[in-house]
Amino acid sequence: MTWRVWLLSVAAVVVSVSSLSAQPVITELQPRGAQKGKPFTLTLTGRNLGEGAKIRSTMPASFTLLTPDQPAMQDRPMAPDGRYATFLVEPAADLAVGVYAIRVVTSDGISNVQLFTVGAFPEFSEDESRPGALPNTNDSTETAQQLPSGPFTLNGTLRGPERDIFRLRAKGGDKRVIEVEARRSGSALDPLLEILDAGGRVIARSEDAPLLGLDARVDVTFPRDGDYDVVVRDARFSTQTANFYRLKIGTYSYPRDVFPLGGRRGELVETSLGLEKINVDLRNAGSNVRQVFVNVPGSPALPVPFAVGDDPEVNAPVDAPLSAPVTINARLLKAGQVDRYTLRVPPSRAMIFRIQARELGTSKLMAVLTVLDENGIVLRRSGDEPLAEDFFNVNQSRTAGDPILRLQAPEGVNQVNVTVEDLALRGGPEYAYRLNVQPVAHDFRLVLNSPFVNLPAEGSAAVPVTVQRQGFDGDIQLRVANAPKGVRVEGGFVVAALPVKETPQTRNSRGVLILTTEPGATLESMELTIEGVATLPDGSTIVRKAEGPGMIVNVAGAVEQGAVDRQRTLTAPWMGLELVTAPTKPRPATLEVTMLERTRMEEGDQLKFRWTWILRDTTQALPKTVTAEMVGSADVRVIDMQPDAKDASTGTFVMTTTKLTRPSKYDVIVTGRLTLEGGEQEDIVSRPITVQVEEVGAANAETALRP
Repeated sequence: MTWRVWLLSVAAVVVSVSSLSAQPVITELQPRGAQKGKPFTLTLTGRNLGEGAKIRSTMPASFTLLTPDQPAMQDRPMAPDGRYATFLVEPAADLAVGVYAIRVVTSDGISNVQLFTVGAFPEFSEDESRPGALPNTNDSTETAQQLPSGPFTLNGTLRGPERDIFRLRAKGGDKRVIEVEARRSGSALDPLLEILDAGGRVIARSEDAPLLGLDARVDVTFPRDGDYDVVVRDARFSTQTANFYRLKIGTYSYPRDVFPLGGRRGELVETSLGLEKINVDLRNAGSNVRQVFVNVPGSPALPVPFAVGDDPEVNAPVDAPLSAPVTINARLLKAGQVDRYTLRVPPSRAMIFRIQARELGTSKLMAVLTVLDENGIVLRRSGDEPLAEDFFNVNQSRTAGDPILRLQAPEGVNQVNVTVEDLALRGGPEYAYRLNVQPVAHDFRLVLNSPFVNLPAEGSAAVPVTVQRQGFDGDIQLRVANAPKGVRVEGGFVVAALPVKETPQTRNSRGVLILTTEPGATLESMELTIEGVATLPDGSTIVRKAEGPGMIVNVAGAVEQGAVDRQRTLTAPWMGLELVTAPTKPRPATLEVTMLERTRMEEGDQLKFRWTWILRDTTQALPKTVTAEMVGSADVRVIDMQPDAKDASTGTFVMTTTKLTRPSKYDVIVTGRLTLEGGEQEDIVSRPITVQVEEVGAANAETALRP
């Protein structure tokens, strides 16, 4: 089963629809997991889970709505306002252990994704997490919850600075695998796991276990007969909205390491998972799939990621010089080990060197990448340098990701030496990496800022895109490669980046596409392919496809100093989804913007605009102001926001540019926030206006308005 196969199960949820349409939102699933091969009830909590809702899931299963008078609905919530919906889920017989996506589609649009985990063991819930239970009832050794002796999975939650303590009875010499599934299952928790003996001494501890990212796992051999405490807490005692975890205890095998960490698309690749080797079939991996998942056959552990690349691959050791493009698979097996490779470099052609390791979640390597000439002179180094300033990423990580560097070899240099080492000089089976080398001078990557968009009938929706520049600093035009009939695509101009000193870190730019549904258009849910098109210095064209985040789960933490790795927003690009799109009902109003005049000033331009609300619901309250953005511009101010004194549906504002505003074409986008019935707020976006900013002092140029 691939992530792109969405199985639909239809159930008419018997709840009323608000007089004003609003897209469905799922905030919680109960339970968060189930044992494979067994039917179960699943309750969705959220908003606007309205009449005619459909469950859309990657899980091969049927979903049947349960009504309040059915026995299975006892003690399960049911509300008339679309906040809950409960289903009987009957999985297919061949359902595999893994993580599956759950979302809802209604006439008001498509919802966000929540992840549901399927395991192999019997499941039950932490006592204090049951509906109506008192909080903090198992936070001490005196009140520890007793655990069963057999293999099981317990579903629990952590409420901020608390510890959940469970009592496990074991015999001396017994062996158990004890692990916590959290980040892998879509939780914002950063779990820490400890096993204590009867005297309170720690006999096992785990945080950020190998292959598990931030999740925890220990192998325990109990020294003597008696009771042991299993302690689960958040490593930072943080308070998270997505605060669930799954505690799994049993005796089972699981992947001990992964080597190689990935393989080439279109091939059958052998990889080692520790004591076992398996073949990974990448022959049908789609072009947007960057990861698949692998596991020890029959293991109840969750599968681990396996990278998918497009270039020829070799496994270390490598003695002869290599030519790009190539991906080298290797690992630093000893502490202090430094791997060295010789690469041929084409004349007058820049190269990109990049490491895949820690960001895959299956390696602990904090790589340092160095390129030297044949005389040992360092040409470029990445992995241990300060982060570059990035004005388009104010919450950038203080811990750099896997290193990447670009290099134009000096004249006369035909081959270079490349070294890979760990920043802390560590080593071992879990310090694997993939070194990819490509002869690409100018490149960029597109990342969608949202995993889905709902297109209102006869209305507009914004699609923000982050452009990660990798050697290309020119203009980029965004487009929809498969735009359906009835959808107008506008905007999407990404302004060229300001020239700066060459830096190995990625620099970001931003673009916004506006999608507008034409009157009378009939749309279906689909995935839109967003692309960026640019012209290289040699006149050739480069096209890159945008990658979707799949889902977005916010992780709470101190961001005033920049988010560290474990506080990054949780996404799931491994789903292989593009921009998931669905039609929704008309909004209560649309927003139109026109440019009234342009005045050339000594320091720049003054651009005056008028906004006008077009009401569908005449009772809708309107805001007195709007927000306006000239996408990608510098030093642009919005002033003189003046609502019309006689007509609440309209008003004017002025945008001013300065000498610091780079001469270029820009998209001006205006957004107004409506307060709907019940207090919900909704942003309404206008169609864009294209403005050409001229160099200060140049002759006044005509402003290009949208056609």
